[in-house]
Formats: sequence, C-alpha cells, structure tokens
Amino acid sequence: MQDTQMTPERYGGEPLYAGLARDYSQRERPFTVTVAGPERYDGGRPTTYVLDACSTEKAWAQALAWHMAAEETPDCFVLEDGSFEGTPGGTAGIGWSDLRPEYRRQRALDDLADQATELVRAFDEATRTHMGPDGEVQAEHRPAYERAVSQVRFDGWAMVRALSALDGRS
Repeated sequence: MQDTQMTPERYGGEPLYAGLARDYSQRERPFTVTVAGPERYDGGRPTTYVLDACSTEKAWAQALAWHMAAEETPDCFVLEDGSFEGTPGGTAGIGWSDLRPEYRRQRALDDLADQATELVRAFDEATRTHMGPDGEVQAEHRPAYERAVSQVRFDGWAMVRALSALDGRS
C-alpha cells in the first residue's frame, strides 16, 4: 500500500531558518556562511562568505542577501552544513570571500551620510533667517550667511576626504 499522507508545509507560518539557535550577542564575531544559488543548476559550487554578525541568524541573512543581490535572483539558500561561527582555514579569495571589509566600508558610509545630514540641518537652521521671501539672501545678512557657508565648507571637507577613502577600491 502506498503512503498518501501529505508532508506538511515546512515554512508555513514560521520564519525562515526558525530552527537556528538563539545566539544573539551584543558583540559581533566572525561567521562563515555558505550559500547555493542558481549556479547549482550548471554544476557550479556554492559560495562561502565570511562576515561579522551578532548571531547566526543575522550572519545567514546578510550572506543570503549579498548572494541574492550578486546573482540577481531570490533562488538562493544557505547550506547549514557549510555554515558555522568562526572563519574557515586558508586564504580569502581561495575558497571563500571576505565580506567584512565591505560591511565596514558600508557602515562608514552610513556614518558619513548621517554626519552630512546633520551638517545640512545645522546649515539650514543657521541660515533660515538670512533669506528673504524671494529665497535670496538679504543684503544685511550676507556676512553672516557667508560665514555659515564657510563653516560648512570647512566641516564638509573632512567628510569629502573620508568619503574618498571609502571608494571601495583596495
């Protein structure tokens, strides 16, 4: 007699990778995550990434998102048996890709964007009373406006220099 019982839906109503241990920490630490994508249909090997995260779940999500974006498809999944806390042996570029520098660069870019937003906000606050109804700087406020512009140029230059160092080239 043939078994006709249906297998229940694996991810019905539960989060993806729900079986992961709850290992969240305030401290980021290295994780190795192996992801298979559409390359598997052509006999290609999965890709192994190393990144820093506060938990296995976050590491898996980051590596999976990175691979999906790189492959331009959601047809990707994490291989549990190739994923673990820590770094693999060997050298980056030979068998695995180190995403840690890219994520550090992205965090630095995010910080610069926050600083730029604050600089613009401070400039707008400092100069809003210098403008006339027509949107032009009023003559009597021109010196104060020019000082504010000069200060923004000075403060902004440090951000421009920091940004140029984060261009993604090694």
